[in-house]
Amino acid sequence: MTHTTPVRTRPLLLALAVCAASTTQAAKLEEVIVTAEKRATSVQDTSIAVTALTGDELDRGLINKPLDLQFNVPNMLMSKGNFTTAQISIRGIGNLAVGSASDSGAGSHFNGVYLNNGRIFEIEFYDAERVEVLRGPQGTLYGRNTTAGVLNFITNKPNEEFGGDATLELGNYEHQKFKGAINIPITENISQRFAGFYLQRDGFVDNEFTGNDIDDRDMYSIRSATRWQSERVDATFTINYFEEDSSRMRGSNQQCKRDPEGILGCLPTSLANENSHAAATATAFLINTFVEPVVGQAFPVDDFINSPKSDNPREQFLDFEPRYQVEDTMASLEINWDIDNMTLTSLTGYHDSRLNARNDYDFTVASEPWPIDVTLDLGPDGSITTNRLYNTDQSSTSPTQWSQELRLLSDFQGPLNFLVGGFYLTYESEVHYRIRSTSIEAVGEILGIDPEFRIYDNDADKYELETFALFGEAYYQVTDDILVTLGARYTEEEKKSRQRTIYLAFLSDGTDENQGYANFDGKWDEPTGKFNITWDVSDDVMTYLTLSRSYKSGGFNPISADSPVIDPAQGGDPGLAEFDPEYINAIEVGVKSQLLDNSLQANLTYFYYDYEGLQISKIVNQTAINENFDAMIQGIEAEFIWLPIEPLRLSANIAWLDTEMDGGETIDPANINLLGTTQNIITTPFNNQLVGDMCPGGLSPCEGLPTSIDGNELPNAPAYSVNLGIAYTIPVGGMDLTAATNYYWQDEFYTRVFNTGNDTVDSWDVWNATVTLTNPEQGWLAEAWVRNITDDDYITGQYLGDQNVGLATNQFLLEPRTYGLTLSLMF
Repeated sequence: MTHTTPVRTRPLLLALAVCAASTTQAAKLEEVIVTAEKRATSVQDTSIAVTALTGDELDRGLINKPLDLQFNVPNMLMSKGNFTTAQISIRGIGNLAVGSASDSGAGSHFNGVYLNNGRIFEIEFYDAERVEVLRGPQGTLYGRNTTAGVLNFITNKPNEEFGGDATLELGNYEHQKFKGAINIPITENISQRFAGFYLQRDGFVDNEFTGNDIDDRDMYSIRSATRWQSERVDATFTINYFEEDSSRMRGSNQQCKRDPEGILGCLPTSLANENSHAAATATAFLINTFVEPVVGQAFPVDDFINSPKSDNPREQFLDFEPRYQVEDTMASLEINWDIDNMTLTSLTGYHDSRLNARNDYDFTVASEPWPIDVTLDLGPDGSITTNRLYNTDQSSTSPTQWSQELRLLSDFQGPLNFLVGGFYLTYESEVHYRIRSTSIEAVGEILGIDPEFRIYDNDADKYELETFALFGEAYYQVTDDILVTLGARYTEEEKKSRQRTIYLAFLSDGTDENQGYANFDGKWDEPTGKFNITWDVSDDVMTYLTLSRSYKSGGFNPISADSPVIDPAQGGDPGLAEFDPEYINAIEVGVKSQLLDNSLQANLTYFYYDYEGLQISKIVNQTAINENFDAMIQGIEAEFIWLPIEPLRLSANIAWLDTEMDGGETIDPANINLLGTTQNIITTPFNNQLVGDMCPGGLSPCEGLPTSIDGNELPNAPAYSVNLGIAYTIPVGGMDLTAATNYYWQDEFYTRVFNTGNDTVDSWDVWNATVTLTNPEQGWLAEAWVRNITDDDYITGQYLGDQNVGLATNQFLLEPRTYGLTLSLMF
């Protein structure tokens, strides 16, 4: 690992700054206005741990997309997750549950509109006013699924002045990006703003099998905002369209320590750049059980025994190249109406998205030929005829939602004010996760199964969500320096799901086409609330204490109607059809200060969570089941910005996080005695032939051994993280030349609650730098930039695959070193 360069450079630059401080006057920090409390307040007067980054700060810090936010937000971890999702963890809280009815703990918002299933990790920031990240439970004003916190992406609104900007960005990997905006006043009351971006670049990964580069980007987005303003009414309608057609990879790399015996595909003791033993995957069971006896010829024991595998994670051997296609539309209508000493706000939101993603499932090319040819239907990608094992998967989802929020905010002269409101959301989606394989196809041909069912399909045919909430906060100014806030929210939710899983492993006689649909209907209602007291110690120092309770609703386990898990006749429990909600009782103490004549901003936060009912998935009889556990979380966050002299800006974020499971035991999918496994989604639960021989029938340890998780750390919760930044500006011929660098370091963490060696992601760091020349009078700037200066291939996240890939671990990597030039024109 490379830490030495940035660590040695920072003290030298700091020393130079201190020497210069004696001759240069300190600058003053600018005020940042946020809407974290659903009203406009200064970030330093807001009694919430909130990181607010303006559009200029996003550009200056090379924060191009949401995945970059973790480098600037304390105790935030963001990585790609399993099967096209984003894994967002704030203070150790994310989403460890499985199924279409499970929810993230971090609420994502676009211009204040809650997105139940937004395409967060794909988007690029453009024409942004600011991004706000609220850390900690926000169950009163924001409600459902905000036990971790809130992300709010806020775009620029139209205004009464003509103007705009255009930016061209060129870099290595044939990187080309254009973004721009134009603001047009139409009448005295109506103004219009258009914005958009286009990005195209080559892939970061070389497919050595085809000779192509993959994991490229080809995407664009356009936005229109129309604003009407009168003396009392301010209304803005915004519509945003995003489209991508790329070879974006679900994972960057797959690691495995091959089991030479073939009982497990990968050993659970360590990770290596090896392929799994195919005898321990679904292929062995299907071919050995159904195909070999009919064909009468031997098939390979291990299809991957001579398959190539590179030590370079940027080089892969894939016989199916990824495709990633998204169409996403978001719209919002915000109306603010001033009524004497009150403001009535209506916020209407709409979101519609279509995703199709296809990937090479086994991350390799089978080396051993079969004695027969098989024609595999690849759906929209046509078909292929081959005599080798060939596995590919497809994820598709099509969510649609409408939401409506009404708020009434008072602004009385007396000591008492309030905010009250109501929220309604309706959401529906169809989700499929399909695996297509020559092994499944061969069995289908032998057994005469309808070609429609010669796939594995985790089929959430219809998922519906309807939720309603009433909320409010009362603000009482006890004295000029003390403000007390009481908040409450009541939430009702109903979730309906029609789902099934089609897989050949459950064919009793080789003739059933599929399992029946299961229909679930669950209702939850819960009151939540908070108490806050804020004390202005002085004009420059504010401290606060917050006690709050938040919750995230339960859901349905991804099972079919005749699953043995819920069938009493087969020893099942009907109660396992659902899992319970999560609850967080939180204490937060914070201090916000602006010192040294407003040149130093120093914020400090301590928090403690009593976490009830943490939702975690496990495997029971080849089915993913979510169960609930208790945990404890505490931590400290320190944020500093200092302008010691006019041209110098220093910043630092330091975070500590302590998490601990409170009792309980559950089945470890990586346990050597398991038959089939999964982590974040139920996948092909086929039985490997060799392990099946170890467990001939009845209840046995092969169905999973309970493992104690008492005292273990929560997944995705690094104990320490540090961000350091420095920028220095000097005048050059009427222009400003700024050199800036930013360094981020993150401690090691576990990706599963079992805390094994294979679950560990090592500590990693990244170092970025820019040099910017700005001409304020002529309205242009030129910037040279480099990201990941040391070009490290650090792992930023991972998840455990299922038995179909032999318990291989899929990993996500830090993007490689990129560099380029940006030219911007403002008018």
